[in-house]
Parts: sequence; C-alpha cells; structure tokens
Amino acid sequence: MTRINTNIDALRGLRNLQKATSQQNSALTRLSTGVKVNSGRDNPAGLFAGERLKLQTTTIEKSISNSNRANNVLSTADAALGEISGQLNKLRGLVQEGLNVGALSSSETTANQGEIDEILSAINRISSNTTFAGDKLIDGSKGFQTSVSVGDLDKFSDLQVNQAVFGSRTSIALNATVNTAAEKASLRYSGGALTSTATVEIGGSTGNQAISLGGSSTVTNIADAINDVADTTGVVATVVGGFELTVDATANTATKGAGANGVVTFTDARTTAELGTNTSLGGTVSVTYVAGSGNNVATSVAVTGTTNRTVTVTLGTNANGAVSATADDVVAIIAGDTTASSLVTGVASGDGSGVQAAEAADTLTGGTDQGILRLGDNRTVGTNGTLSVVVDATGNSQALAVSVGAADNDGNQVITITAATDANGVVTSTLADIATLINDDEDASEVLLASTRGDSASLGDDVASTALSLTNGDIILESSEYGSSAKVNVTALSGGFQTTGKNDTTYTTRDFGADIGVTINGQAARGDGLKASFRTASVAASLTFATDSNEANATATLNIVGGGALFQIGEQATSAGQIGLGIEAVNTSRLGGITGKLSELGSGGGKSLEDVRKSLDGSGPKITYDDLVSIIDESLERVTTLRSQIGAVQSNVIDTNISTLGVALENISAARSEIVDTDFAAETANLQKAQVLVQAGISVLSIANQGPSTIAQLLR
Repeated sequence: MTRINTNIDALRGLRNLQKATSQQNSALTRLSTGVKVNSGRDNPAGLFAGERLKLQTTTIEKSISNSNRANNVLSTADAALGEISGQLNKLRGLVQEGLNVGALSSSETTANQGEIDEILSAINRISSNTTFAGDKLIDGSKGFQTSVSVGDLDKFSDLQVNQAVFGSRTSIALNATVNTAAEKASLRYSGGALTSTATVEIGGSTGNQAISLGGSSTVTNIADAINDVADTTGVVATVVGGFELTVDATANTATKGAGANGVVTFTDARTTAELGTNTSLGGTVSVTYVAGSGNNVATSVAVTGTTNRTVTVTLGTNANGAVSATADDVVAIIAGDTTASSLVTGVASGDGSGVQAAEAADTLTGGTDQGILRLGDNRTVGTNGTLSVVVDATGNSQALAVSVGAADNDGNQVITITAATDANGVVTSTLADIATLINDDEDASEVLLASTRGDSASLGDDVASTALSLTNGDIILESSEYGSSAKVNVTALSGGFQTTGKNDTTYTTRDFGADIGVTINGQAARGDGLKASFRTASVAASLTFATDSNEANATATLNIVGGGALFQIGEQATSAGQIGLGIEAVNTSRLGGITGKLSELGSGGGKSLEDVRKSLDGSGPKITYDDLVSIIDESLERVTTLRSQIGAVQSNVIDTNISTLGVALENISAARSEIVDTDFAAETANLQKAQVLVQAGISVLSIANQGPSTIAQLLR
C-alpha cells in the first residue's frame, strides 16, 4: 500500500495491541486480587450470583456464630443448674440423716438444720447470680409470661412453657379441652367384715407389702391396715357406705295325699338361713309311701341312701289289712324319728284325719339359697352427704324402676327402687333384676354400684328407707397418683379376700390408672397423669390440671404473652430460624411440687428437721416425714427436667443447626468460589499469552509505522 494519510496496518496493529494490553491488565488484576469478577463488566450474571451467595455465606456465618453464643448461654445456665442439683443431693442426705431422730441429739439436729439453711441460701444465691453478659439466666427473667382468666385460674395446678416463638403474633393462646379424665388405679372390696384370718399382699406403684388381718376384722380395721403401709405401697384405702338386702334361703317341699284333711306337706329340715337348694345341702331328699303288709301293721318310717336320701313311710293297716294310717299319723311318725326328722318335717292339712295311700317317691324341690343384694356408694371418694335406699314392693302390678332423688344442701340423696309385682302384689323382681337395673341406669349407676351374692334369683323384699353405712360399707383401694403408671394389685396369700373393679362386679386382682386425654388447639396432647404436654413447631408447653377440673369436656385457656429467651440461629429472621426457650425461676420458693415447696424445709418453714422433732414429741403439729423427702425429690426432678430440656435444645437443635449450617457454608462457598475466585493456573497462562501478544503487537506496530517513510523514497 502506498498511501500516506491512512496507515491501515498501523491501525490494525494498534487495535490488537490494545486488546492484548487489556487482556494483560485483566489477568494482572485477577491475579493481584484473587478475584476474577472485579466489576460488573467482567461477568454480569456471575457478579449477581456471586453477590447473592456472598450474602448467604455472611448470613450463615453469623447464624453459626449466634448458635455458638446460644450454646454458651445455655451451657452457663446448665452449669448453674448442675450445681443446684448437687446441692439438692447433699440436702437429701442431710434430711435422710436428720429423720433418724432417735439416734441424734437435739444439738445435732440443730446443726444439721443449720447446714440445710445454708444449702437453701446457696440455691437462692445461684439462682440470683447466674448471669451471661449481664443478663440473669435462672431467676425467672428468662421465663415466659403467661395469663389465665379468673375462671380458668383454678383449673390448673401447674403450668410450664418450655419453648415459644411468637413470629408476627403478639401472644399465643393454648385452648385445652379434656376429652377423657385421668384415673387412679382402683379396686373395690365388698366382702364386709372378715370371719376368718387372712393375709393379703397390697401392691402399688411404689412397692408391695403383705398385711395380716384378724378373723374379726371390720371394714374399718381392714382399711386402717392398708393405710398403715400406704407409704410403702402407694395404695390408699377409703371406706364408703354400703347396704345389704338379704333374702334368706327357702326350703325344698313336696306334698302327698289328697282331700281337705289328707294332704301332708313335707319341708326340707336341712335348710338354714344361707342354704336351701339340694346342691348346697349335699343331695336330695325323697319321701315315699308304702302300704303295710298284713293286718294291724303299725305305721313306721325308715331312711335309706347316703348322698341322696329316701324317707320311706310304711302306712299302718287295720284288722282287715286295709291302710288306716292318717295324715297326722305320718306327721307324728316322722317327728318321732331322729333320722327322718333331721331330713324332713311334715304338716297335715285340715284336721289331719285323711287316710293315706301308697305313693311313689316324690323328691323335695323348689328350695333356694340365701340371696344378698349389695349396694355400694359409687360416688367419687370424698363426696359429702349420705345415700339412703328405699325398696317399694307394696303395690299391685308394679313395674321395676329406679329413681335418684336430688341431693339436698348437705349432699344427702335418696334412691328409690320400685320392685315389680304381679296383680296380687307378689314380688316378681329378683335380686339380679334389681342389680342389673341399677348398674344399667345412667343416673343410678353414678351413685350406686349393685352386686349380688348367693342366689341372685331370690325375690326382693320391701325395705324401708335405709342409709348406706360404713359398717356395711365397701373399701375403695386407690393409687395415690393418677396415670397409666399407677397401679393397685391385691393378692390373697391366705384366707378369703376378693376384689372387683371399682365400677363393676367382675372379680379382679389388679387395676391400672389412665392418663388424662386432652386436645390443645385441636391437636392431641400427650397425657401423663394429670399433665398434658403439647408441642408444635412454634410452642412446647405442659399443662397440669387440678383434680377438680379432671373431668370430660372441661375447658381452659392459657395465653403466652411474652418473655422467654429468643435465639436467632437460622438464616431466616422468622420463626423458622428462631428458638424461644423458657427458663423458669429455680429458687427455693419455686422448687417443689404438690407436697410442698423447698423453702418449707428451712428453719421456721413448717417442715424443718426441728419441726420433725417437735412433731415426734407432740409439741408441734403432725408432719408426714415422707413429705420432706418428696419435696426434695420433686425439686430435683424439676431441675433435672429443666436441664434435660436445655440439653435437648443444645444437642438436637443448636448443635445440629451448627453442623447443618457448616455443611451449607462449605457448599455455598465452593459454589461462589467457582464463580468469582481466580483460577491462578488459567490466569497465569492468560497473562503469558497476553504478554506475548503485547510484545508482538508493539513489534508489528513499529513495523507498520515505518510504512509511510518508504513512500518518501519514491519522491527521490
């Protein structure tokens, strides 16, 4: 090319040189910064993705840091709780030693009580002084704030909110409905006073103990013996009112002869007040007439057989050999014979002058054994007022019915049983009919439990108003606690002692309690005795119902309105990334249970070792020594439960969260590095390539710039 104004080769060389220089500069920048996306023009999409990933890694790193700090806070609280647990164990040993009153002097008891007071003070100091970054942890300030309406306040005996995350809500309502009431394990003894000695083993959730009962023990004696070992067994006995309607046995009968003056009615002489059937009496009795053979034969009687006996009457004859024995003769001959009269008695109709005739044997039948209708108080143990029973059997053509009168101001009620009768006023209701009527009637079965013994087919009698009495009462054996872990077991090791289920008549020796069935916010809660535990993604709480509210369809509401310790451990600043933990106050005023509070063990608290000594010598109120131990056990259980909850959050939530976030951080960092970080091997190669191109471009441009100078040679 021989143009001067435009040097195309130089322009082309300059462009390539600039391009190579730009590549060299880019490689140098990436190598010097370690980042290959240093501006939006480097990789617009990569810059966007990289910044998003950078934001996520920053969030994850801070979440891991938050989780570690939360762990530190909870570990501080757990350590303090562990120290309190150690103090409680030490306290348990001092109380156990202090109860050995007979082997300790008064000064030793005072010294032990002084040490107990110091332990209680130490627990309160730990509660008040456990802090993290200036915030107190176990004095109750980290507990959740709750509110309950005045109407629902008495329905709960204990409330515990372990976790709650409010999110955008200002409060959380827990609406609880009792579907099925919690039950104690329970058996019923309806056998009345003993007639012979018995040895009975009573078993409960805390242990077993055999008791010996005397042969004349009343129901009160039996209940007292059971309650004497209640501390060992966990089984408590209560005598409730009872009533027995007794229908004595009726005798077997048979008739022979005919005519107004010739019928002899034979009655089984073996009958007692209790026994009347042939089975109970050990066999049958039959009476047969045979005609005397010959003239002037005297009337006589003979008894044959062993199990089944036959009374044979030989009828006397006259001078002509004809039977002349009358009904009176038969009655007299039997009455005069010791063996025959022990089996049957006879009564003649009319004047007894009717002459008898030979007849085949007739077996005495129709006897019944004694029947007993037993009615027991089936109301809740401890219900005030008496129950009275009336049996009306006076009318004609009455239908069997039962009615329960309304309770008066003192809780007294009258139950009226109308016996069925025929048109002549004869009672047709059996004892079994009456028992079935009561047990099947909804109202009657709530207050009475009916059972029969002996011959339940015996007819009922008219009975005036009779109050159920403790003398004829039943014994209710109940576990001291509610729930499926509660049990009552009664085993007769010797003698007769039978129990039934509390609300039925089937003999059984064992019963278990039942946990309360509760629905909270439409979700079935887990029952444990009277306590219902509830857990969702946002709340974990337990509600313990008072015994008075332990009934189906009872409702109550707990509102969580604030408080708690909120930990932001997840990426999202919502409830999904948060945990709210409640740490209740752990001091002597709050520790304990239904038996009492830990502070009561201190001097002047009412259950100190000095109070125990005063109780023993009669100078102070009676104290149940097991209460002291129970208070400590309940306190230790509460502390241990709280530590378990904190540990569960640390192990199952926070540690898992840290591990999960750590893996996520690795993967996200790797993905971001792939996008934004410099690959030094590739960039070094790119730099060397660019450097060669720059050098070549400079050489080429230099050559291209010499082109116009050659044109000047053409002008020479």
